[in-house]
Amino acid sequence: MAAPGFEALLKTQELDTRLAQLEHARTHHPLLQKIAAARGHALEVAARVQDEREERHSLERDQKRLDDEVAMLDAKRAVIETRLYDGSVTATKDLLAMQEESKHLAERKNALEDSELEIMERVEALQAVLDTAQAEIDGDDELIAQCENELAEELATLDSESSVVETERAAIVAELPSDLVDAYEELRLTQGGVVVARLVAGACQACHLNLSAMRVDQIGKLDDEVLVHCDQCGAILVR
Repeated sequence: MAAPGFEALLKTQELDTRLAQLEHARTHHPLLQKIAAARGHALEVAARVQDEREERHSLERDQKRLDDEVAMLDAKRAVIETRLYDGSVTATKDLLAMQEESKHLAERKNALEDSELEIMERVEALQAVLDTAQAEIDGDDELIAQCENELAEELATLDSESSVVETERAAIVAELPSDLVDAYEELRLTQGGVVVARLVAGACQACHLNLSAMRVDQIGKLDDEVLVHCDQCGAILVR
């Protein structure tokens, strides 16, 4: 029968192993990968339609420029039409010149409006592509929100269990001899993993390697309170 301190140390190791498992579950949760994949896809979709987005913005600027020019032509024609019929111009030559200028302005306006129509059709086609892409992005955002909610619940469960385990561990460690705790913590710091294990039938249960018969015989003659390490992996042996 192992000394109580070593049994408690073995229990501490089991609790630390569980805490490590819980931490791994937190940092490597499948939902984290799912969230990262959704975010990556959303970024990929956004990058895929970047050219279409920039072209749409360029066309919208062109359309604004054409709108301004059409408005300017309308204003100029309005002035000419007013002067044509308000009696302020009486010379036939001047009237004919004004009518010709009004005609040219109307033709220019028609050409601009044809260009605007082409731009509008192109913008509409681009917008359809962008809308499809945005639908994909919105779907990714919805999936991310759902996964984040599920992840928050599952992490809360893991945190709750960790709190229970940590409380149990603290209670056990508080009762252990300080030299035993120091030896254990030093091993955890320097080599990590399982650093306390039973010695069963001459084999260390940390590295699963057999100690020599002579070493096993030597250990068997030692007092139960003596700190013994595995010759292979350095783990504290509980016997």
